[in-house]
Amino acid sequence: MREAERMESTNAFGWIGLGDIGKPMCLQLIAAGHRVHVWGRTPEKLQPALDAGATAVASPAELAAACDAVFLCVTDGDAVEEVVFGAKGVAEGARRGSIVIDHSTIHPETARLASRRLRGNGVAWVDAPVSGGAVGAKAGTLSVFLGGDDADVARVTPWLAAYARNVTHMGPVGSGEAAKSCNQAVVAASIALWAEVIAYARRAGLDPDLLVDALAGGWADSEIRRVHGHDLVAGRFRRTPTFIMLKDLDIIDDVARANKAPMPLTAAATTLYRLFVAQGRPPGGPGALMQLYEEPPAS
Repeated sequence: MREAERMESTNAFGWIGLGDIGKPMCLQLIAAGHRVHVWGRTPEKLQPALDAGATAVASPAELAAACDAVFLCVTDGDAVEEVVFGAKGVAEGARRGSIVIDHSTIHPETARLASRRLRGNGVAWVDAPVSGGAVGAKAGTLSVFLGGDDADVARVTPWLAAYARNVTHMGPVGSGEAAKSCNQAVVAASIALWAEVIAYARRAGLDPDLLVDALAGGWADSEIRRVHGHDLVAGRFRRTPTFIMLKDLDIIDDVARANKAPMPLTAAATTLYRLFVAQGRPPGGPGALMQLYEEPPAS
């Protein structure tokens, strides 16, 4: 965050989820001049935020009691359920008039249910899953898909400017998660296709690194090519566990079935990810699908 854009916030914010994406987002929020409280089970994961000026609290309930807004960036719907509605969770301590902004990628219906449960306590909910990964979080260029009431979305949108470039209100609660599922369908299929094409190029006698560069600027270009292309060729796989992508694909499958939406290409990609997991291959991000195309050892 440029110093000229720094503000001194009158709000107190809480942050839960300091992983590869959540940590740089939280740090950007602090750098923008916001007062931030943090909670997590692993003390060493909190340290970068504490070094930047955040305050540690003992539980999600204590965090919520001290804050006007609580930001979540956790693994899945089960993690959201635990930190919000579990013992000493956010719901236990949240102030009337406060708001939860959930950057996690979860099922749209999970978001809707959480919103209904909190509304009775006077607490608002905005689902706000992100796209752009750790790279976008560090650069402050994430895309954010918002689901929530108009007034709630208008309230939180200025805060997201600390780490997001493209913020879109998609509709009522759950709509942000539905939009993220669309994003994940494209990403999962794109990575699967790149893995296939790189293996194809090798077998056709091409230099796959040269191919990755050759496709820049054409209709086959994408952020997947730019960020992941050469890593896929070299077998360098980013740290996000493969099961995270499979979790997202399972959400897509469930929503598609409920809405009778045919998704044959996404289903094919899902089968590849499921095969990868079933074979017990080492995780390392969706790009680890390249391992499915490895040449068999010479006999």
